[in-house]
Amino acid sequence: MGKELFRVEDEYGLVLVTQRGDKRVLSFDSSLEQSSVYMSKQYYLSHEYTQIMLLGFLFVDAKNITILGLGGGGLAHCLSHNFPRCEINIAELRQSVIDVAYDWFKLPKQDKLKIYCSDAYDYLQNQDKESTDLIMSDLYAADGMSQVQAQVSFIDSCYKVLSGHGCLVINFHRLPEADSLLMQKIHNVFNVVYICDVFKGNKVIFCCKSTEEIALNELKLKAQVLVKIVEIPLIYYAKQLKVLDKT
Repeated sequence: MGKELFRVEDEYGLVLVTQRGDKRVLSFDSSLEQSSVYMSKQYYLSHEYTQIMLLGFLFVDAKNITILGLGGGGLAHCLSHNFPRCEINIAELRQSVIDVAYDWFKLPKQDKLKIYCSDAYDYLQNQDKESTDLIMSDLYAADGMSQVQAQVSFIDSCYKVLSGHGCLVINFHRLPEADSLLMQKIHNVFNVVYICDVFKGNKVIFCCKSTEEIALNELKLKAQVLVKIVEIPLIYYAKQLKVLDKT
């Protein structure tokens, strides 16, 4: 786990900050990395699945972005640095995690970066219809994925607040079964769903309101532009994208 720098307990359990070389790590009540940030280059995403989540920008020209789950703030660092004109709103359940992100992970305080201490579902319920272009959902607790992210009502709420061309990106530890109510709901409300596998087993899905499937050669061209912005090698992952069929 590296050298322990800080720990605090709240009503949900332990929040632990450790350091391994240049990497600062956030963990909860387990040895698993909840989040990590390179302290000399905070905007460079250290986890493969978070890099893959950036492919959401291939499907939408986002002006307003919603992040569900803060962690150490890796995505917040990356997006605020590379897309400074975007409005970024983040919902994080635990105030202790928000405090740690500011105090130990150098999360920037910016007018266009707003963090709300709120349950993700409650946050979505209080947002205006079609008020955001891109939702990035990475809701995890110490023992695995938050059940909030696995609810049909959560998908409905995300769909409601997404703009007409919006995209919902979800990091799944394990993809729900094709015949599950959750996957049926995703396919029923979103017009096109893409999937990209993560080497460590996670599945990242991209749920698009757009009615048109994007050709693979166009995705590659868009990925080349995105790579120049974020300076992260995403071409390989863009090539792995495929449409997730209903069956």
